[in-house]
Amino acid sequence: MSPSRLCDNSTTKLPSVQLATNSNHRLRFINVGTYAWFGVSLDQHSLAITEVDGTNVLPSYQTQLYISPGQRYSTIITTNQTTDDAFWLRARMVTNCFSDPELPGGGADEVKAVVQYSKTNSARPLSAFISQPASRNWNTGFAVQCIDMDYTRFVPVPAVPAPTTADHSYFIRSNIEIGDWRLQRGFFNKSTFRPDLKSPSLHRTLETLRFQNETLTRTDGGLNDASFNLNDGLILQHKGVRVVDLIIQNFDEGNHPMHLHGHKFWVLGQAHGYFPGYENLNLDLSNPLRRDTATLEGYGWMLLRFVTDNPGLWAFHCHVAWHSEAGLLMQILSQPEVMANWELPEANQQLCRAGGLEKGAAPKDEIWFGFGVG
Repeated sequence: MSPSRLCDNSTTKLPSVQLATNSNHRLRFINVGTYAWFGVSLDQHSLAITEVDGTNVLPSYQTQLYISPGQRYSTIITTNQTTDDAFWLRARMVTNCFSDPELPGGGADEVKAVVQYSKTNSARPLSAFISQPASRNWNTGFAVQCIDMDYTRFVPVPAVPAPTTADHSYFIRSNIEIGDWRLQRGFFNKSTFRPDLKSPSLHRTLETLRFQNETLTRTDGGLNDASFNLNDGLILQHKGVRVVDLIIQNFDEGNHPMHLHGHKFWVLGQAHGYFPGYENLNLDLSNPLRRDTATLEGYGWMLLRFVTDNPGLWAFHCHVAWHSEAGLLMQILSQPEVMANWELPEANQQLCRAGGLEKGAAPKDEIWFGFGVG
């Protein structure tokens, strides 16, 4: 943080929510952070998890909810406790996953809010609290790993079986590596994503379709090297509605919450170590969890299956902000034969011709050439 940029929290107040007693209440949690995992709990109350990334699931009762960047969960709490009428709602950072667990500046690793029982549906002002809650925290310890909650605990409703086979299956190597000029870069296979600000991916794809329509729309599965340089743009292209498997193998010690735009995927497997091969998996395709953000643990793997039923160009990326910026992003090109009929609005094209596009953008890698040499 810049020394001239000061944070003033002198006017902040303790967050609070008033909930009618002897009722069921839905609390939805969204991790909008860039890096940290959180363990969420409500003193003396179980959390009935009923939704995972927009997929309704049968209630799964937990004392703590672990949530990575980009993930969303809905919980139901029942306000039926009789010993107290105010309780701590806690969100604790899983600092064990940091390379340095000590927070800079001695910041708090836990934030809290007050859940207050109310005999009426009207909210009570914060000043109504005479003292802070004396509720007891769940004595379940703290997470020391950043991995998803057991996906097999969540049973989607309604049930949607996964397709029995995939039309295309890709083994993708994920890693954070030292690239050119000794810079840390994120890689899918040999590709580290770098955006072209004057030629966005969608614009480039539609332009190529205009001149190579037959070639691109005939291609059914595989890498698109007609519109993109595979060193900085890994694009998987599929004609029509296809079933696609992504096997992601992590060669990095860090965890990566992977998010797919435009689709949900079935989580068919997640584990530590090397992918054992389809023949060694006992896949349950009857009703696996469907979500859009799943965590690839350090030195682990995951198997995701999705259907290319949404035409467009969709990002698949790590939701840790600086991992995405470092290039840990690839794209899924679905149904180019439909996209070939799309027209870009003139206003969009004008944006790419405007000046000053690079203001606020990440610096070019080559500015570091020679840095630290000598």
